Amino acid sequence: MKNPACLYLVAGALCSLSFLPLAQGRTWTSVQGKSLEAEFVRLDGQKAVLKRSGGQTVSIPLAQLSREDRDFIAARGKGGAASANPADNYHLPWPRTVKCQDNFKVETIKEEQGEYIYETPHFRFICDAKLGAGMIKRLGLLFEATHLANKTLPIGNIPPHADSAKFPAYLYEKFSTYLENGGREGTAGIFLGTTRSGDRGKILVPFDSLGVKTMGSTYIIDRDKDSSTLIHELTHQLMSPQAKQASWFCEGSAEYMGMTPYSGGRFNFGANRSHIVSRVTEYGKKNTGGRALGDDFEAPSLESYMNMPYSQFTGENANLNYGLAALMAYYFYHMDGKGDAQRVKNYMKAIQSGSSEKEAQKLLLDGRSYEELAKEIEQKWRKAGVKIRFRSSS
Repeated sequence: MKNPACLYLVAGALCSLSFLPLAQGRTWTSVQGKSLEAEFVRLDGQKAVLKRSGGQTVSIPLAQLSREDRDFIAARGKGGAASANPADNYHLPWPRTVKCQDNFKVETIKEEQGEYIYETPHFRFICDAKLGAGMIKRLGLLFEATHLANKTLPIGNIPPHADSAKFPAYLYEKFSTYLENGGREGTAGIFLGTTRSGDRGKILVPFDSLGVKTMGSTYIIDRDKDSSTLIHELTHQLMSPQAKQASWFCEGSAEYMGMTPYSGGRFNFGANRSHIVSRVTEYGKKNTGGRALGDDFEAPSLESYMNMPYSQFTGENANLNYGLAALMAYYFYHMDGKGDAQRVKNYMKAIQSGSSEKEAQKLLLDGRSYEELAKEIEQKWRKAGVKIRFRSSS
């Protein structure tokens, strides 16, 4: 389902530019049939940057351009004439580890009573208490590492925004203030999304979830604090909007990230299966939290589960749905077919290009019925010690 806000933005851009002088370029056409003459400049995430003869530029989501236009851009990229698309990383191998260095710069933007603002390369931290650049650097490592890890996974799941735009993170000293600003009871952090095109939403986090504690007049960090929930919510903020069409994939990919071992800026994907199994079937290693579904459980029919609306997904069976989503994500990333994630890559390419979820799912099925795919998922996970029993679609 295409975002109405995006459609409105593109249509408006194409209409307003019709009054400007034409460039020596080509004719670009939106999915709505609007057209303009412009030169192709570069890819910016999942947006094409175009320039008119007068120097005016406009960024248009690839999903809103015609197939011919997208093919043109792809051909330019292969020929080296266009800038590399950071989301076009499907050819890369799956990383065993991703390590973020801690030598990034922290800039102090504002330090006034009640509002303290700091920036790292990809995040803007808005705090209601003074933490200082040194503390933000230690906290920011988790944020920057999660950004790098999501960007590195070769499934093109990168938000279509300019690198110069920061992801906003609001940090609250008191949990009560966190709740007053949109946080929820029982949560360690929350991502508040938006339907506005180009808006990155914001993540809200109480100090306690970051392991920040007071000691006299200063703050210290509890380095043993579990970060899985925060990484899950950060992944939602960093996720491509198109990847949020399906509840199971949106939450499954976030669960996959949150359940992957993390320490000191390093994600260990090569050792995450046992951690994922532990968190889904039990309470996680060292009792850090888990879904506790057991190693033998019944699940909805695969077809209904993969097409479950978000309101139902997060309803009374949310714990089961989230746990199953983690296993589904791991299956498509590492177990399906040759274990090369090729089908989920094809799926991601399709939804990034504007395909509907229904059409994109055909690439995951790849000629299999939902019942046949369910059997394959059951068999692969049974070998790994988890017995999933999908109900029949009938």
